[in-house]
Amino acid sequence: MLEFLHWLGRQSHFVGALTVEVIFLRLGLAVLFGGLVGLERERHHKPAGFRTYILVCLGAASVSLLQDQLRLELLALPSVPRSMTLDLGRLGAQVISGIGFLGAGSILIKSRNEGIIGLTTAAGIWATGCVGLAIGWGFYPIALVAIVLMLAIMMLKRVELQLLPRPGLWRLTLSYRANVSAEALLPLCAELCRAQNLALGHIDKDPAGRRLTLELVEVSPPARQALLLALAQREEILTVDSE
Repeated sequence: MLEFLHWLGRQSHFVGALTVEVIFLRLGLAVLFGGLVGLERERHHKPAGFRTYILVCLGAASVSLLQDQLRLELLALPSVPRSMTLDLGRLGAQVISGIGFLGAGSILIKSRNEGIIGLTTAAGIWATGCVGLAIGWGFYPIALVAIVLMLAIMMLKRVELQLLPRPGLWRLTLSYRANVSAEALLPLCAELCRAQNLALGHIDKDPAGRRLTLELVEVSPPARQALLLALAQREEILTVDSE
């Protein structure tokens, strides 16, 4: 493993020619690194999953490869016209802003009382695109360190909740019947929360374990009791645990 990392570090530089081997190496690393982040998000059933992150990283790497090829073509000219400029960051800048729009599409404002979800997904899509740019330009150590840190940050959810407890946060874990899906249960839970004027925050789905975790903020004791009673009366829900 260490030998591979040392070898990868030696490959990190602008090349004199984009050979087939170099292209395969860079695009292959883009697929690998994007897939690692995508697997982590897919495991938690997030909107953007395995294929999405691979395509974002691969597309960004392809753009920076194209920019690098343009650099080589201009350097090969006997004389560069004054009207032509060698701006290595122009195409990459467009990728960064374009992926920002893609990430914005994953942010959902459910309603006034149901909060915002998808911010981490949007940030992950944007960061994965930046890693793809680094891979396409051949800066492998930067991409490797960035992807390792991204994975570590995305896995810190439980640590974050323990170290930084949110004031007034109430967490409900529902288990539901086998013939019910989390997607079908979510609108029902949202409607019950709206009836008590409660703000629904983070939502975590676990289809394999048939569990749905809801986070609510600023819940008064009467509202808690009313919501627990309403959930317990639903046939679709087997158990309700609160903490």
